[in-house]
Amino acid sequence: MAVLGMEALTLADYRKRINPDNSVADIIEALEGVNPIVDDAVWIAGNLKTGNRTTVRASLPEPSIRLINRGVKNSKSTTRQIEDTCIILEDRSEVDTEMIALASPNGEAFRHSEDRAYVQGFANSVAKNMIYGDTSINPFEFNGLSARYNICGGEKNTAGYQTVSAGTPGSGTNTSIYIVGWGQRNTVGIYPQGSSAGLSQRDLGEQDATDEEGNKFRALTTLFTWKCGLSVQDIRSNALLRNIDVSKLDTLTSAQSLEFMKKLVKTKNTIRQLDNKKIKYKMYVSDNVYTFMENYQLDKNNVYVSVKEVMGQPPTMYFRGIPVERCDAISEKEAQVATA
Repeated sequence: MAVLGMEALTLADYRKRINPDNSVADIIEALEGVNPIVDDAVWIAGNLKTGNRTTVRASLPEPSIRLINRGVKNSKSTTRQIEDTCIILEDRSEVDTEMIALASPNGEAFRHSEDRAYVQGFANSVAKNMIYGDTSINPFEFNGLSARYNICGGEKNTAGYQTVSAGTPGSGTNTSIYIVGWGQRNTVGIYPQGSSAGLSQRDLGEQDATDEEGNKFRALTTLFTWKCGLSVQDIRSNALLRNIDVSKLDTLTSAQSLEFMKKLVKTKNTIRQLDNKKIKYKMYVSDNVYTFMENYQLDKNNVYVSVKEVMGQPPTMYFRGIPVERCDAISEKEAQVATA
């Protein structure tokens, strides 16, 4: 599989390798802070023009006990293939030439400010797909993490084993904590073979645009395109704590909060290779879960949550060494996730 540069890169890394005068660089810059899951993702080129095919180990050879004057049966490993498909997101920004004229001499700056809204829309859409995309519901999406880890409980080396239930779920008031291991052989964002990573921008110049009534006007048009998908190379790289009833977080007792943290520890410990420095682990949570964890620092039982402050930078929260980030794409109205 082709990799951008000599190693898999995040969009932030990719940005640093582009000429600062290139318009695409400015677009990728604008993605920062919108939805961190998009900027944190490692992006690689898929091995298909439509996405990526991954071959994973399904079983291992099992040796036999050798007895004197007796042979043993041959054994072998088995593999299976997973195909992840990319989607094409596209939109156009059309700014009336008269608006550009009114903004003169800062017409281009005005146009750029309008384009930034489209950039944020793309970032939000990609993040939402990374979390909740589900081809069984909408075949034009790609499968996100929620669809891949949609059963709580199961045997080791299955998605169910990596998915833990927080307890009694609410009715439409649930959320999940997503722990993601970003790495070339773990979880990656993908783009089709022969294309490029991230959001691309193409200035189409002045064209005819059409209003809601079908009447034409002249506008400066920008075409935005993002070809992207998600591939989980190793199912054991991620873990989800599901069925968190956010309506109850504010009323948990100290003992109940401690039990919640123990559930999160159990979730974390299902992950393989947590000590692997080549894998970038991040924990993504909703606003209310983030607030709950931040407040938990004051609990006398707290040995799990910490905050590190670096001069000139916002404080970073950690759960047992894993950075915790708020992600706007994570819903607090999830349905209950069944238990195996």
